[in-house]
Amino acid sequence: MNLRQLEIFKTIMDTGSTIAAAAQLGLSQSAISRQLSALEEEIGRELFLRDKGRLVPRPEAHLLAGEVEEVSQSVAKLRTKIGDLRTGIFGEALVRVAFPHSLTTTMLPPLVARFKQSHPRVTVEIMSGPYDAIERMVRGRIADIGFVRLPPEEHSFDTRSLFSSGTTCVMPAGHPLSQKAAIEVHDLARNDLILLGRQRINRNELEHELRRMVPTYRCSLEVHSVETACVCAAQGLGIAIVPSLIAAFFRSEHLVMRPFLPDKKADYGIITPAGAPLSWSAEAFIEIVRQYSLEPAAGC
Repeated sequence: MNLRQLEIFKTIMDTGSTIAAAAQLGLSQSAISRQLSALEEEIGRELFLRDKGRLVPRPEAHLLAGEVEEVSQSVAKLRTKIGDLRTGIFGEALVRVAFPHSLTTTMLPPLVARFKQSHPRVTVEIMSGPYDAIERMVRGRIADIGFVRLPPEEHSFDTRSLFSSGTTCVMPAGHPLSQKAAIEVHDLARNDLILLGRQRINRNELEHELRRMVPTYRCSLEVHSVETACVCAAQGLGIAIVPSLIAAFFRSEHLVMRPFLPDKKADYGIITPAGAPLSWSAEAFIEIVRQYSLEPAAGC
């Protein structure tokens, strides 16, 4: 007994003949008859009385029809669910993503919009924080996906590389250094600097270079997002030294941005729990981020 045979049986009961059932199901009459015969053979009893080309349901057929109706409804629900799974619009699905704060207000919203076009019923939960906090979220299964600088501080993640980006100096329009095409380390002497939080790996690397080349450098402000650094630079509070990837989202007439030399590229990408399979929705979200990374305007 299989679902096709049950479907044919139900259709015969509904239409009253193999001819009508064949027309409704798009099969030949002979195919309908063969499937019905196979079902009756498996049951060991005839379900219909053959009377001059007509099929007259026996009482047992009526008893079976009620059960088959329930099975048909369950199968219909299952097929709908499978279709939803295939298209990613099922139930109360949830994708939890963790991105740096500056990207949650710039790069991320358009990506979520793209994702929601094809996955309208999937809820996206957005979390933000510095890279070390994002790693903790993914390690603790609070977030399914984390956007970080690669390699992560811990190596207990599966990683997918997306971008490479240099470093940018951000300063107020009209600043004397804005006349230069690029800013070198020694140019920063006697300038107030806006630096990202000390817990960041790139901050430690930058300060090591500054101490070596510019012993008199001044950290005027320490901030914890690129967005804050750029806003403070626009107010004339110093020169911000930030990743080019994120700084590009904050260009304005009040700011001048120049490459910082020596140009040291950093890699950025997605981390997920090691060895843990992701939901189809999470994989679809990562694919949208990957597609964005291939667009000409992405990265720096």
